[in-house]
Amino acid sequence: MYSCIAQPKEICVSLQTGSFDARLKNSVQSPETKLRRMLRSGKFTVTGEVGPPHGADDDLVRERTRLVKDYCDAINITDNVRGIPTMSSMACAHFVIQAGAEPVMQMSSRDRNRILFESELYGAYALGIRNILFVTGDHTLLGSHPQAKMVYDLDSIQALQLASHLMSGKDLAGEKLEGIPLFHLGATFNPNADPLELQVWRVEKKRDAGAQFFQTQAIYDTARLEEYMEQIEPLGVKVLAGVIPLKGPKMARFMNERIPGIRISDEIVNRLESAGAGMKGEEKKEAVRAEGIAVALETINRVKMIRGINGIHIMAIGWEESIPELVKASGLYPRPK
Repeated sequence: MYSCIAQPKEICVSLQTGSFDARLKNSVQSPETKLRRMLRSGKFTVTGEVGPPHGADDDLVRERTRLVKDYCDAINITDNVRGIPTMSSMACAHFVIQAGAEPVMQMSSRDRNRILFESELYGAYALGIRNILFVTGDHTLLGSHPQAKMVYDLDSIQALQLASHLMSGKDLAGEKLEGIPLFHLGATFNPNADPLELQVWRVEKKRDAGAQFFQTQAIYDTARLEEYMEQIEPLGVKVLAGVIPLKGPKMARFMNERIPGIRISDEIVNRLESAGAGMKGEEKKEAVRAEGIAVALETINRVKMIRGINGIHIMAIGWEESIPELVKASGLYPRPK
């Protein structure tokens, strides 16, 4: 199978199993980021998420980063999740560096063509950003601008190919670059999706396109994740299992109904609804919050036992305060230096 990601000068990148990845390994050295070093060391890795502000408050990014940086090996910056505009992932990643942490910058195919991908990868490298995570991007119908036109010039596999190609020192037109951008590249997969075979195929293609680590969609069914990992572990990829702490039953139902690829069982929803029975006000709110933390902690402890899982990625969704609590309670603090 071949995928042509640039018609001018007929530059095509082979997706034949193993060939593309082998060429990269022989010609390009990825930067030794802390995240890459942790994953290669075999130590259980922890990454967390800092949500970009819905506006231009750069101090807010630094404040959120300082809150979680001692509990994470790297900090993921999302890219207009659910099609809701926020501060750019590149700007936020730069502010994360200023706050003394290592960022993982997300790049969505929804909002970029290949020209913008190239341009932003050059800019990201110049700003000191070394970890890049490619995502497809949520449909704009889920967000605040449903009329927005989606781009999808490249899918996430082709975006990985593009970045890997730039790391060879030439652009898609075959022109030599003035400074080579070297990245530790990542991608995603969804163990909640069917069929399993398609997900495994996509993981393999992303690996061959240059992905060195993977983050999963949020996990609530660890038995299903274990089933997926039986097929994915032989591919030799590094996997961070996604965990979203739930603030309450309303959030759980919203995610089930509106967020593609997430499945939260009735049992978990009922636990959140029953928490704080007989309580009112702040007391009940705190009891529900504690139950959400308990569900996330149980998930983390089960995930740690699954063969082939290299760490967790905590997606706090505006609840950054939960990250230190979860990392400490799961025995993953202090983090290795």
